[in-house]
Parts: sequence; C-alpha cells; structure tokens
Amino acid sequence: MRDAKLITGGGVSVGAAARAPWQALGKPEGGTVIPSQDGSAIGVGVILFLSVVEIVLVDLLLSAPLARVVALVVGLTAAYLAAGFAAALSAYPHRVVGGVLTVSYGASFHARVPLSLIREVAVRRALSDQQRTAAINEGVLSVPVMSTTNLVLKLHEPTRLEAGRTVGEVREIRIHATDPGNALASVRSALEGKAHEEEAAEPAAKPAAKPAAKAPGQVPAWLRRLRWAGLLVLLIEILLVTTGLLDWRIAAGILVVTEGALSVLGLVFGAAFISQYRKLRRAGRGRRAALGEAFYSLLPPPIAEMVRHEVSVWGILALAVTFRTQARPGDRLLGRVGFGRLAGVLAVLLAAGGVSLLALAGVSPLTIVGTIVLLYAAAAAAAFGVAGRVRPHTLDREDVALRWGLHHSALVPLTAISRVEDAEQLDHLPAGDGFRVPGRAPRVLVLHLGEPVEVPVRMGILRPVDSIVVPLADAAAARALIEDHQVEEAQ
Repeated sequence: MRDAKLITGGGVSVGAAARAPWQALGKPEGGTVIPSQDGSAIGVGVILFLSVVEIVLVDLLLSAPLARVVALVVGLTAAYLAAGFAAALSAYPHRVVGGVLTVSYGASFHARVPLSLIREVAVRRALSDQQRTAAINEGVLSVPVMSTTNLVLKLHEPTRLEAGRTVGEVREIRIHATDPGNALASVRSALEGKAHEEEAAEPAAKPAAKPAAKAPGQVPAWLRRLRWAGLLVLLIEILLVTTGLLDWRIAAGILVVTEGALSVLGLVFGAAFISQYRKLRRAGRGRRAALGEAFYSLLPPPIAEMVRHEVSVWGILALAVTFRTQARPGDRLLGRVGFGRLAGVLAVLLAAGGVSLLALAGVSPLTIVGTIVLLYAAAAAAAFGVAGRVRPHTLDREDVALRWGLHHSALVPLTAISRVEDAEQLDHLPAGDGFRVPGRAPRVLVLHLGEPVEVPVRMGILRPVDSIVVPLADAAAARALIEDHQVEEAQ
C-alpha cells in the first residue's frame, strides 16, 4: 500500500442529518464537488407534508394536554430528522479535497479514500441489487443510487475499509455520479496533481477534461425533477380533501390553484417534449421511435414503465391480428419463439371467465369491473403468447436486434461482436459481465463482445455486458448468417 493503509469513514449519522438542511442552505465547502443525486426538494416537501398531516391527526386523537405537547415535540423532531436525511442526499455529495476523495451517501455513509490509493478511474455503468446503502462484495465496495453505479475506482492493491458497519478489504470502488463525464475529469485531474482551473491550459488534457457528451435521449436534470410534480400536486389535494382536513370551499380554492399550476406544468412539458423530439430526430432516430422516447422521458420511470407495458400489450395484439412483425424491411430473421401455448390457454380461460361472470351474475358495477379486469388479463396473456412471433431477433446491415418480453430490446452493433458460437444450453454465463436473453430453445447463440454493449435490465436501467446468450431453435444457422454478414461487410 502506498501513503495510506486504511480507508476510514462512518455509517448512519443523526448529527449529519440534523446539520444537512443548514449545510444545503449555507455556503458550499471547498474542493471539487461530484454530485450524486438530482436533488431532494420534492422528497423533503412530501416528508414535511405527511408529517404535518400525521401531527394533526395524532393531536385530534389525544385529549390530555401533556400528551399532546409530547406528541407535538416528537412529531416535529421526527419530521426535521426525516427531512434532514432527505436533504443530506444533496447536501453531502462526493468531494475531492486535500488529496482525499470522500465517497458519500447522504447522512447514511461516507468513506475517505486517499487519492494515492487510486490506480485507475473509468466510467462504467453497473447494476446492484444490494439492500444496503453501501456494501462490500468480493472486494468491491458499491455505493449505488437507484441500484445503479456509473464510476469505477480501481485501487493499487486491496485495502482495509472501516466505515461504520461496512468493514472489509476492497480493491475496487463503484459509485454513482449525476454527471459521470465531469466526475471522471475531476478525479483524473486530481490524480494528475493539476488544479481544475488549469485543465484547459494543457491541450493534451483537454479531451479528458471535457464532460462526456449527453446521449440524445438523456433527460435534462431540471425535467427529471419536475416529472413527479404534477402527480404530487394531485395526490396532496386528494389526501387533504378525503381526510377531512379541508372543507369543500377551501378545496375549491386549492383546486383553482393546483389546476393553474398543472396548466403551467403542461406548457413546460409540451416545450420539453418538442425539444426532446427534435434532439432525437437530429441524432438519427425514426419518427415513431423519437415520439415514443420523447413522450416517456416526461414520465417518472415507474409510471413510464407501466405505460410502456400497456401500450405494448395492445400494439403486439394489433400486429398479430394483421400478421405483421416488428422486423423492419430488409431485416433477416435470426430466429423467433413459437406461440406460447400456456399463455394462450390462460388467455382463453380468462376471457371465458370474464364473459361468464357478466352473463351469469348479471349487470352490476361489481360484475362490470370484474369482467373488465378478467378481459384485460386475457389480453395481456394473449400478448405474451404471441410476442415471440411478433418480436423476432433480426439482423440488418449494422446491428443485431434482440427482442424479448413485450417491449425490451437491445441493439448489438456488428462491429462490437468479436466472436460468435452456438452451443447446448449453458448452465452458467461466460466469464465476465454476461446477459442471458429470456426464452427457451434447444440451443443458444453466444455473442462475445469486443466492446461493452448496454442492455435493459429493469425500469429502464441499462447495464453494460461483454457477452450475450440468446436461446434459438437453430443457433447454428444464426451463427453462420452473422459470420457471413461480417465477412461481406469486411470486404
């Protein structure tokens, strides 16, 4: 080990949470800041609102004056600390100062990493399914945000880490940065011993100092903060009225205000939609793809995933009824999955149950709702049954398009494929970061990648992989097709 043999830090700190609101409002500390969160204003607002509702309801339930005072003090203290933990996510970013990189996750974790221990830093997105804020697994310390890390710090040699309950030996640290390109430039500049202001003076250092270019579909930070605003305004209004805290006169006044706010948000979202659509079109996206990506960028990720799922159900059924597929003109089929018999049988049973419920139980609000639910479930099952036929794997001049589920897909550039093989079903993925396309088939096609390719995992999160396993009925024919196409393009 070099200048230091220990990485120290701490775990959950109530004191840090108590200082966080003042830290966020005060003058920023020195050093180079590496933000890891998009902001916490909405979270703090929701916490404070729910705390006020809770305090009022508890006060109404209690009658003894002393008990009401104690409950008020406890409620205010809990509300302040909860808001402090939320504010700490922005108040305590990662920071480089005095030859030390402080890795933080709000008031829940921090670790001071001497720069002399860091051998290499790189941008690489990875997905973590850990339950804790920070965890060590096989020598890797992971501090994700929304289960994602995008900046990797490799150490010269394994080093002992002691930060609260997170204790162990680490050789690699994975963290999340809001702007990984800027974070990469900041850490590299610190490692080279140069001041951040002098980066532009060295022509050779210019390319490394520039932030990474934003992907065409990347949602601006200000829009990510606004996506939940409209939904929160409606939920708050509904909660206030249904709990009886507001009578209809006050509710009517609030309705006017909230509807006005929603109208302003609608105009902002409309302008953002047009801007995103134009960016995607300039980047080469098709009209339909650009419209879809621009629309989903305006929705919070969980809601966007649900809407995408619903649209996919009816889109797949429409393509199946008209005997069409999602393959583009000129694409060559690598293979498709047959009709899902189990899903088809389930769809028939659910549809029969929906019709029978309405016919046997008579028309009533309850039976109508039950029929609608059963018929929708039948449509969803039917969509899963025919998705394999409607969404085949294809090959075009530049990419291999892999499709699975109702809407998931990945484009693998032919230039990224270093080797192709077909094999029997594999019990384990190839060494490295691998991904297996969901599906069943007698054999599999294995794509070994010379450069990482990002594939969707869940809720729109992408993960870089260096190998992809694709179940196919005729994997040998698919392998020959890809290899022949690579030879043709090389000539």
